Amino acid sequence: MQIALELVPRTLDSFLEESRTHISNFPKIMAINIPELRSVEIKSFEASEHLLKNGVAAIPHFRLIDRTLDDLETKIEKLAALGLKQVLLISGDPPIDMPNFVPSGVKIPQAIKHLKTKFPQLKIYAGQDSYRQSFKKELDYCKEKLDAGADGFFTQPFFSEGILNLWIEHLHETEMWIGLSPVAGNGSRNYWETVNQVVFPPNFRFDLEYNCIAGRRILTLIEAAGKNAYLMPITISADKYLHALRTF
Repeated sequence: MQIALELVPRTLDSFLEESRTHISNFPKIMAINIPELRSVEIKSFEASEHLLKNGVAAIPHFRLIDRTLDDLETKIEKLAALGLKQVLLISGDPPIDMPNFVPSGVKIPQAIKHLKTKFPQLKIYAGQDSYRQSFKKELDYCKEKLDAGADGFFTQPFFSEGILNLWIEHLHETEMWIGLSPVAGNGSRNYWETVNQVVFPPNFRFDLEYNCIAGRRILTLIEAAGKNAYLMPITISADKYLHALRTF
């Protein structure tokens, strides 16, 4: 099992230092996963460029709603020249404070096909979301992405071993980076329930201790299935979460 750690860049130098520290302290962390957020000034490709130039493996996210294929290709070409090995494509949501926003119109399968042609050496990952639609519709969408040439998936976090087992069963031959994120406190709980439509298991407790207990069980399941994991601390410092969770 390999592990990627999701971090948000605030300044390039502090981001590099934090990334190096976590990779040094937790040897199974093999790359830094970098989300592309409108609220963050430093974008994923900029942070990835800084890490790659300094010998740290990066997995940039690209939000397709904001990008043409030409723009996507130009940015990835620059990163590939620095040693980029893998990239994550997500659809993205329109900004709520920009009523005149015009989406690019680029779809995930279209972008996958284009990038696999241009960069056959790259691993192109897409997202998997257990909560946005029915199981069958999401599975069909995953198959469409695989048919387009996707190398695998980065999933939304799982909180239920039963739901995770179902997805592993149906994607047992597919490379998966399975998300794990602590949900501690009502604010965090409300975010996942209202924004991402998560239904938590009835016995789920919203504190760090329980999240780490459940997280260790899920990591054991991931490793037994031959899959990989990526950790999303979000509202908790990465250092605090990694040391509390530590099983690797």
